[in-house]
Amino acid sequence: MKMLNRIKSVSAIPLTIFAMNSAALDAPAGLVPAGLSPGDTFFVIYASDNLVNGAQTSATYIGYAATSATSGSKTNTIAGWTTLFAHDDGTITTTSAFGGVTNRPIYNTVGTKVADDRADLFDNTLDAAIGFDEDGDAVAASIWTGFFHDGSALNVGDDTLGGADGVNDGCATGSSSSATGAWALNALSGGAGCAGATFGLYVLSPLLTVPTPIVGSSSPQSW
Repeated sequence: MKMLNRIKSVSAIPLTIFAMNSAALDAPAGLVPAGLSPGDTFFVIYASDNLVNGAQTSATYIGYAATSATSGSKTNTIAGWTTLFAHDDGTITTTSAFGGVTNRPIYNTVGTKVADDRADLFDNTLDAAIGFDEDGDAVAASIWTGFFHDGSALNVGDDTLGGADGVNDGCATGSSSSATGAWALNALSGGAGCAGATFGLYVLSPLLTVPTPIVGSSSPQSW
């Protein structure tokens, strides 16, 4: 009986590991950072070069992630990307974009680690700039955000995206080439309810995992 219990205890270990990674999507080869091993999980963030006006509805910004990722050569095989933004109507998607997974590293689209985990992303400094778009090309332009470096929204009606209040204020932008809190809030652009400029937005992947190589089976030997 003791032997049976031991077998059950040991066999539960791989089941637990599987449960931890079962929600993660296999990452395409072009998004797997160097140094990770099969089964490791991580996120990817990029600064899209798909430009949009600052005075859009929340629905437009929410839908932006899928449109942007579909157009990217590095991102188009994965569904479930999320736009990071804060809107004038009170909608905010920043820290919540990670779901319940808060302790996995975050990389840009060229495999450089941007942050150790969610808390590190929103602590006012990054390990490296986000800096690259959905194709892995460098992005130097401003990026619409509407949120502070800690992931909180600016006051509704005061420099968040959307400009639905009609106030002649701007919208907050970040600098995609910055490794400081300026990645989230670098300047205020636009005016007249955010309608004065077009920029891209930051987009976060779903949880990804390094795929386990498939070992090919050899044909049975003839005797």
